[in-house]
Amino acid sequence: MGFCKKDWRRNTFRERTVLIGFTVEGYQDWHPAAITAAMRRLGVNFIEFNLRVVDELERVLPQLRGMRTAFHLPIRDEDGWDLASTDNQEKIDRLIANLQSHHHQLGLTHFIAHPPESAPDSPAWQAGLESLFAATARLPRPTCFENVITTSPEQIRDFLGEAKRRLGDLYAGMCFDAAHFMISGHDPVEQFIAFSDEIGSVHLSDCIGREDSHLPFGSGGGLPIKKLLRAMRRSGYAGTITLEIRPTAGGDLYAFIESYMLLLRYFAPGRYLAARLRLFAMRHILRRLK
Repeated sequence: MGFCKKDWRRNTFRERTVLIGFTVEGYQDWHPAAITAAMRRLGVNFIEFNLRVVDELERVLPQLRGMRTAFHLPIRDEDGWDLASTDNQEKIDRLIANLQSHHHQLGLTHFIAHPPESAPDSPAWQAGLESLFAATARLPRPTCFENVITTSPEQIRDFLGEAKRRLGDLYAGMCFDAAHFMISGHDPVEQFIAFSDEIGSVHLSDCIGREDSHLPFGSGGGLPIKKLLRAMRRSGYAGTITLEIRPTAGGDLYAFIESYMLLLRYFAPGRYLAARLRLFAMRHILRRLK
């Protein structure tokens, strides 16, 4: 049976709880499995993993216990290759096989991918598209495609139209990255409204200037987060929300957690008090993470 973007968003809504969570990697001496367990105790119901967790799945999987997940596919700038790479077929095949084997245990809802990083309309772009769509068509869940800093809104819309045409039911819409729009000089609130019918997942983090800083809210960045959250709530947005923020050594861990609390206040107020109580109960664990 087909799995279209509208069905995916509707099924997500039917879980009765908005899926709000974090990107999870290792942090200092803490393994991704330990961080996943701590997130679960806080009441987080959704986690986004990436390539840096693939080799640790045997330790991470037992900690999920019903949490839902997404998987961010490789990014050339961070991982050295992506699914648009025409010279990394063996890595692509190995990753897809691994994800096909584990997607049920992971509770995967969708994947996230970037468009090719070459200039649109170049021969390299077209070759990258062929590789990207061929790979995502083999994945066991639909894929959301993220707006990247180097691509204009018009180019993003054209790309999404092509992805929808090529992938059909395996197209899950746009992954709206608010910071990417802001860094590229576009108002993220206006862009959310413009793309709202296409958005299936959202990435949120604050940023300073032209740097993709992945900051918690209230850490000196300029993202108009409350204005954006109001626009999202008014639109009836029912997809997933990932806090794509990364704690740094010496950083304020509580700013990281308060970003999550703010999202609960806007999208899941019934879970807010319970999360506050869990946070108090976990205060000794959190002090060890600082």
